[in-house]
Amino acid sequence: MSDDSAERLYYRTARSPRWEIVGHRWSASRDWALVLRDATGEYFVLGRRGDPDDAGGYVPMPDEAAAPPLRGHYTDGFRVDVTEHVDTRAIGLPTVYGTESVELWVSWWVHDPVRVVRTKTVHGWHVIRTYLTTALRHLAETQAVAGNGLGAPEIMQHLGVPQRLEEAGLSYRVFDVRLRDNGEELLLGQGENEGVRYSWTTSRRGEYEFCLQALHAGPASLAALWLLRHPDQVRQVLDWAVDHQDLLSPPLTDWQEELASLLGTLTDQERKEISYLLRDRISALGRPVPGMAD
Repeated sequence: MSDDSAERLYYRTARSPRWEIVGHRWSASRDWALVLRDATGEYFVLGRRGDPDDAGGYVPMPDEAAAPPLRGHYTDGFRVDVTEHVDTRAIGLPTVYGTESVELWVSWWVHDPVRVVRTKTVHGWHVIRTYLTTALRHLAETQAVAGNGLGAPEIMQHLGVPQRLEEAGLSYRVFDVRLRDNGEELLLGQGENEGVRYSWTTSRRGEYEFCLQALHAGPASLAALWLLRHPDQVRQVLDWAVDHQDLLSPPLTDWQEELASLLGTLTDQERKEISYLLRDRISALGRPVPGMAD
């Protein structure tokens, strides 16, 4: 990944513009473009313009600058980096389990070398990151207004194709969303003091079914789910389980206790006779009885 403090998108050439033209035309490298400026302020460019071949949405750039003639009178020459860069942006997505930390993997590149030189865009990732943050906030607000959640599928759907920053001559796209452990992140979809605000989407139907089963299973299942999300809180969960035995193992009612106590005092023969009576009674009520033929 690139480092803004060390990498520049362009730099002024040391050789004469004429030698730079010859050098570029003889060079087989497509990693840089040559931008020249003449005495009238007009710009010329040699090299690739537009998207990388594998960017997923190639659109040719308009020829704002012509190729420089060898015998032109140029005052300045610039080498512009047109390779594809990769950086990451950490964000926090709201889910039913709390804020989920993910990293967006972002590919970005120069699609207009002349515009980069004109705007003096020395470090591209800083510009891309600013525009990406704005795009993510706008997407989160749009999803919230529509009553939908914001997750990896929505981000990839809207930002997975090349996004053009025409005024800067840069383009970017999000090509992956991955879980991360910790670090500085942009919180989306909620304020600092707000609880998690979340709406179910079709892509999270499985999460909904899972949570529904956990709720039906009762406190023990919810405690296990909490421990799964917070494995460092084993002691707290165990202490809670000890202090809330009444929730994990609900006490029997009075009649259940009396019946269990009575059955415990009967002999084997007496229990067998009662089981026969109970079987006949249940069968008379029209209920199926295990062990009885239809």
